[in-house]
Amino acid sequence: MESIILWKILASIIGPAIFWVGYFYYKDRQQPEPLINLLEAFLLGFLSGFLCFITYRQLPLLGLPAGFNLVVAKGQAKEIFYYSLGVVGPLEEIFKFLPFAIFIMKWRDVDEPSDGVVYAASVAIGFASFENLGYLPMMTGLAFFGRALASPLTHALFSSVWGFSVAKARMKGQSQFLAALFSLPLAAVFHGLFNVFTVSNHLRIYSAILVLILWLAIIYLLERPKKMGTP
Repeated sequence: MESIILWKILASIIGPAIFWVGYFYYKDRQQPEPLINLLEAFLLGFLSGFLCFITYRQLPLLGLPAGFNLVVAKGQAKEIFYYSLGVVGPLEEIFKFLPFAIFIMKWRDVDEPSDGVVYAASVAIGFASFENLGYLPMMTGLAFFGRALASPLTHALFSSVWGFSVAKARMKGQSQFLAALFSLPLAAVFHGLFNVFTVSNHLRIYSAILVLILWLAIIYLLERPKKMGTP
């Protein structure tokens, strides 16, 4: 019985990961990135998820809760808001951004702004896959499958903000540091607001609206090079 549950969880992590990485790979089909690069980006994201998890465990040393669930369990709206925007959003976006900045931006294959989206999304999907190792065993039914499918997408959309911005700065010979200085906090705010919205029955609709707006924006950014290249 336990082995069946384990395989169910693993399938619910691996399946959506393959689907969403495949989706971003397909959207970049005009000049697709090497699949081995996407796999490496995914694994880097998975590792960054583990390192972020370890960091969360150290937060009590600073007088902060060791995870978002602990804050939600208290049911204090103000604490949820501050923890989401002040801890979860910045911390998780930084940990996803680090492998992107340290390793991926050195790859020759990153040669257009849309590549930044594809690689940032792959890192984020890996991060979400590790995160789901902790969340999915506690869930059942629609919540289980909803989390398994939606978490990789939402993480990918938030990270695409800085992925596109930094890659675009590189293509134009502009400061990647300044691009990250603007786009990373913006992604963290989106991430934090999404968490705030999802834990409130009254505000949950806004989380869906936020995801939809970001998704449409990313689709536009991925499709725009193709339109510009059309005679």
